[in-house]
Amino acid sequence: MRVETIGHRSVRIPRLMRLVDSPAEAADQLAGLGRDSSFLIVHSGAASPTGYGTSLIEAADRAGLRAGEAVARANTDAWAQAVGAAIADRDPDYVVGVGGGRVVDVAKVAAAKAGIDFVSVPTQASSDGICSPVAVMVDAAEHPRSVAARIPVAIIVDMTVVSSAPEITWRSGLGDLVSNLSAVKDWRLAHKLTGEPYDDFACLVSEAAALSVIDAGVSLADPLFREKLIRGLILSGIAMEMAGSSRPASGGEHLISHALDTILPRPRPHGLQVAFGTIAADLLRGDDVTRLVGYYRSVGLPVKPEDLGIDIETLGLAIRRGPEQRPGRTSVLDGVGERQLAELAAAYAGL
Repeated sequence: MRVETIGHRSVRIPRLMRLVDSPAEAADQLAGLGRDSSFLIVHSGAASPTGYGTSLIEAADRAGLRAGEAVARANTDAWAQAVGAAIADRDPDYVVGVGGGRVVDVAKVAAAKAGIDFVSVPTQASSDGICSPVAVMVDAAEHPRSVAARIPVAIIVDMTVVSSAPEITWRSGLGDLVSNLSAVKDWRLAHKLTGEPYDDFACLVSEAAALSVIDAGVSLADPLFREKLIRGLILSGIAMEMAGSSRPASGGEHLISHALDTILPRPRPHGLQVAFGTIAADLLRGDDVTRLVGYYRSVGLPVKPEDLGIDIETLGLAIRRGPEQRPGRTSVLDGVGERQLAELAAAYAGL
């Protein structure tokens, strides 16, 4: 009897992931990529609240590395083009993005366009963008959009600098990671309703990363928990690389957040909005949110609209506008009408 075999597949993952405690240690890790290599370090310059980019450049110089610099102060096409010009001028072997999500995303996009390996050196753990193959860029009206990029070849996290970031950045990163639990539900829904290709292993990694941080007794200030959160965010990025899209980490809860970005004069941090959107999406599904709500309240994530500083009407508007944010991305938000919104309001009243 003839037996058909199914071949394995190859997935790009970072070849280096290190948690360090100083710019000197970070520079040593860059040297491990190739002491004869050249690096373009992208940071926010004088606008940086930590000055870590400058510190890393100085440490790289002391380590004998060839390191140039480029400045990017926002995640816009103009800044990406400026970084692209610096890449063309210096022709580095690696582009190193140092800073918060905006700078990392600009460096990631510019490196991808140039076909050069990217190194992620985050100064905050506020989202899974530290490892994902997706970047968020904003247009002239400051509306965000997702842009395909490339997963970093290396991730170097200086725990000293990320630990000095405001607590809200850690809460935002936690919210972004936990929202994976909603995203995979919507991907399964899309597969069932439309036949959209579905990746079990990408979802396995995504869910495991999210579940790894759900611990009722956790403290956001605990150094060991912070390391666990960073590793979870990195795994979330790898899940997206496995899937070839943001599907395992972005569903209806992200569509709610994107809609809120267009509605609110001052949107809340992304991770808080998607965490809130996760509860809303689960309630629309009719899922039992008791455990998740208890966990949210223990770590300070928003459960109800008022926790996010909005009202139920604003949430309803975001739910109705959600599918418009990414046409073709099937989610629990599709077809939600006034009856479902009234049931959602009643469910919130019972929390």
